[in-house]
Amino acid sequence: MSKSKTVLLAISLLTALAATTSLNAVAQSSEIVIDSQVEWIEDRSLERDLRIVSGGDLTLRDLTLNIHDGVNIYVESGGTLNVHNSEIKDLNPPTGLAGYGYWDETNRSAVLIPGSDYDGGFEATFYSGETSTFYGGQAIIEGQDLIDLNGSEFTLSFDENTEDVWVGLVGYGHQSVHLTTVTLTPEVGSSITYDAIELEYRNMMALDQDGETCNLNIAGTADFDEASILGCMVVVDGIMTLHSTSIERTGPIISSTNADLIISGETTFSMSKDDHDVRAHANSRLHWGENVIGSGGLTDRWEKIIDSQEVHFDAAGVLFRILKFGQYEITSSTYFSDESGVGLIDSGDARTVEIGWADGSVWTESASIEILEYRTGWNMDESLDDYGGGIIPLTWDEVIMVDGKTPQIEFVSIDYQNPTDSVSRGSGGVGLMATIANRGTAPAIVYFTCDVSETGTAAQMTSYPGGLVEEGEEVTIQFSWMNSDVDNASLTCEILTPTQLVEEDAFGGGTASSDKITWIDPTDDEGGSIIPVLAAFVIATVAMGAFFFKMSKSSEEDEEELY
Repeated sequence: MSKSKTVLLAISLLTALAATTSLNAVAQSSEIVIDSQVEWIEDRSLERDLRIVSGGDLTLRDLTLNIHDGVNIYVESGGTLNVHNSEIKDLNPPTGLAGYGYWDETNRSAVLIPGSDYDGGFEATFYSGETSTFYGGQAIIEGQDLIDLNGSEFTLSFDENTEDVWVGLVGYGHQSVHLTTVTLTPEVGSSITYDAIELEYRNMMALDQDGETCNLNIAGTADFDEASILGCMVVVDGIMTLHSTSIERTGPIISSTNADLIISGETTFSMSKDDHDVRAHANSRLHWGENVIGSGGLTDRWEKIIDSQEVHFDAAGVLFRILKFGQYEITSSTYFSDESGVGLIDSGDARTVEIGWADGSVWTESASIEILEYRTGWNMDESLDDYGGGIIPLTWDEVIMVDGKTPQIEFVSIDYQNPTDSVSRGSGGVGLMATIANRGTAPAIVYFTCDVSETGTAAQMTSYPGGLVEEGEEVTIQFSWMNSDVDNASLTCEILTPTQLVEEDAFGGGTASSDKITWIDPTDDEGGSIIPVLAAFVIATVAMGAFFFKMSKSSEEDEEELY
């Protein structure tokens, strides 16, 4: 190899190595990846994301892990995080306070101002923070007039005789009042500013004023034993176990649809950032041990919440409501199914279906769907009940199918009353029998129409055939076929399905065909009988016209009732 080629090869290798090193550095600086069994035993600060992938197993033992705002710990499906006798700390945990929105003396929020620390008079300045305001609220000191508030701060003056004093705080219209800091300024001496959470307080939650925090996302498995978590947001999509672990200013822990959250031992919660320590999806699995202690006071142990719920019907225009609905077990307003047969419960909003109260009791929703009106063309008669089943349980499924107490019609067969190979056009027609079965759980009044199979034209019949078919029954309906222009012909009959149905065959239906029969011209002896045949045809035509007029009037009256 020539010297020039050697130099070029060396330069190429160095360039490739530099590029690879640069790419690795970028990858390493973006996040820490655990893909095998690893144990950390020394304190450390986490400034970039930590990802435990499938097959990875990270154990934190006897250490403190300080996490910067915006940093995430991801435990992917198949990954494992073990935390033993260790502390996970948000370097910027919530330091503010938020009220619950109550105005009554027992439940309203308050902070204790340490007046006994001062020999002389002093002022206390309360700050709501940059994103909040005291507008429309009030400060309440026992024995004094109510103090109307405005803006993001207010100041109260106290004389030298002031002992420790509770200052009640209420927000506008029962909104949560926010307090981030209190500055105490004595007549003599320097001011002291306290984070609100450093003061003694009652009926208040933790407030993360800047909204910045660290995040634990558990899609795999996480096991905390005699550990602690300060701050951070915890979202569980996999399996998380908290045993004898301290949870402070962290809640609510979010437990998603298919998650398992096991809380056991002497685990304690304190200062949740909402009015419950755990927010679980209704269909997640939550275990709260007997010795677990929640934040208490006005903070519930858990709430189970279900997302948008849909009730699916086979028809449009079904009216229904919910009985014993929600926490106060009310009767809801009336809902209806749209053209797709879908009805939204509570306009599709999420709602709470279970509460583990702070006092140890549990409320669980036990609601029902009441069908108010479920009518189609098959059960318009007032003697028949609404379809759907009346009252049915409201489950926690996201989609609830209402398919009980509905018919399921099957067109079994079309047969001749008196089997024959031919019929004279002058004879007045041939009698047939339609066999129709109802395999469903509700009756239906069904009708059918017939065409000549060979031409597709409407068959000449002496009546508009149909009738009541009870659930579980099979009935035979007799009718006549008067004439056919085709010599060798058969009938194909089809059940008329209700127009209210989303899918035409939702309640069954179908077609059936007869055997072919030969129509022959009348003989000379039958020639004198043409007048009776015409008379019969005229009578049949008048009868069918009267029937359709009656059906039309009935349909119009039904529509007026519906609207």
